[in-house]
Amino acid sequence: MKKQMQQGFTLIELMIVVAIIGILAAVAIPAYQDYITRAQVAEAVSLTSGLKAPLAEYGSDKGAWPTALVQTTGAPDQTSGGTELIANLSGQYAAITGGVTGTYPAGTVTAQMSTGRASGKTLTLVTANGGASWSCLGGTIEQKYRPSACRGT
Repeated sequence: MKKQMQQGFTLIELMIVVAIIGILAAVAIPAYQDYITRAQVAEAVSLTSGLKAPLAEYGSDKGAWPTALVQTTGAPDQTSGGTELIANLSGQYAAITGGVTGTYPAGTVTAQMSTGRASGKTLTLVTANGGASWSCLGGTIEQKYRPSACRGT
């Protein structure tokens, strides 16, 4: 009598593979979602960080914060009023809300997340010395989504 060779996988082998894939997916999907949210929050950090030098220069020159931040149109001839500062204020996931709050030399700039898991949350940059140094410890975005420099203690 001839012995038949096994062909294909048994049901138990297939069930084990499906269980392993399920366990890996259960761990990987939340980790990936956190990664995506951190990348989106990085845009808010980038927007606020892009204002550090222009605000410090404006404050140093005028002894006050600008009365308004104006979204740049990209036009080379775009000019601001004497009390405004033109800057990039919005991105795909975040936007600078309002202007600079506070009385010079203390000030706060706030970015609000517009999409993703951090939607509606804010990230703030704070200065107490006219923009010579900034801290991004404020805001309502959860610590785990902030860059390490913005997590505080």
